[in-house]
Amino acid sequence: MIMDIYVLDSSTQILDTIDTFKSNIWTVQYFDTNDFELVVPATDKNIDLLQKDRLLCRDKDRDGDIWQNVMIIENIKIVADREDGNKMTVSGRGLKSIVGRRVIWKQTNLTGKVETGIRQVITENIINPDDEKRKIDNFILNEPAGITDTFDIQALGDDLDEWITSTCQTYDIGWDVYIKGNKFVFKLYKGLDRSYNQKDRLPVVFSDEFDNLLASTYTYERAEFKNAALIGGEGEGVNQRTTTIGDSSGLERYEAYIDGSSVSSNGAIITEEQYYKMLQDYGKDELNTTSFTESFEGNVVPDGNYTLNQDYFLGDVVQVINEYGISATPRIVEIIESEDQNGTSTVPTFSTWEV
Repeated sequence: MIMDIYVLDSSTQILDTIDTFKSNIWTVQYFDTNDFELVVPATDKNIDLLQKDRLLCRDKDRDGDIWQNVMIIENIKIVADREDGNKMTVSGRGLKSIVGRRVIWKQTNLTGKVETGIRQVITENIINPDDEKRKIDNFILNEPAGITDTFDIQALGDDLDEWITSTCQTYDIGWDVYIKGNKFVFKLYKGLDRSYNQKDRLPVVFSDEFDNLLASTYTYERAEFKNAALIGGEGEGVNQRTTTIGDSSGLERYEAYIDGSSVSSNGAIITEEQYYKMLQDYGKDELNTTSFTESFEGNVVPDGNYTLNQDYFLGDVVQVINEYGISATPRIVEIIESEDQNGTSTVPTFSTWEV
């Protein structure tokens, strides 16, 4: 093993490095929270060093005082084995999980740009909350990314990481938390289009023809698929306020009823038009949980004609062509990097695609 893994304390100070391990698996996500698993010899040094809440960062993810893809040790397992040797397994999630330590504490109406709304929720619940006990002192916002998507929604009581993940999935926005100096920095971003559908940059193509796709798995699942809904809001009986979403018709229309009574008009604070827009956006978010899943997972050549984080990045849209000639332009929503005695592997997971 040639990779070093830095161990930091919760104040982001370097404690030591791990330069010998049996295996490591680093999974980074565009929408969801990152996670990892590291297996090392169960030495006194490792047991003393790899304690809960310590931070881990691979040397490849460090650039000066900027630390990317940092993980938090949450689980520890030590196995004594005379034949195979004693080993220690530590696992956990990335810095995004810090956001999940907060909920949306009060009813929040968000109208306008999605990026502005998310930054507002982070500020009100982590950076500058009304209750000082809820504040994380070294948590800050990155500069705005200029994302132009808009929404009209209402939020209350959600786990903050789950709410951000769900919102970002709806608008194809990625999010992350990284370290700069001794600060935890929250950022939003959108991956670039590197498919054949654009001409601004060289396309990135994974295919048998390019000899950079070792294996692939195509999956299509449709269980509780719905594409249209009646959304019930405030009121009861004939006085209930309702709205609809979905334009499909005939056999292609799959209907659902969505209870949107939790969406409040909040007295006279919001207009009738804003209320129905919030009700529709709530319905769209709920409808997303019943859509079909179409994904493409590929095991790419780590040292092939494209280099991760140089030619393509998490969140980018790329071109994928499988051995059956199906061409698609999915977004890279997950990258699993693993290393053990058998070598290294890079497995990107591609999002729902358009054939």
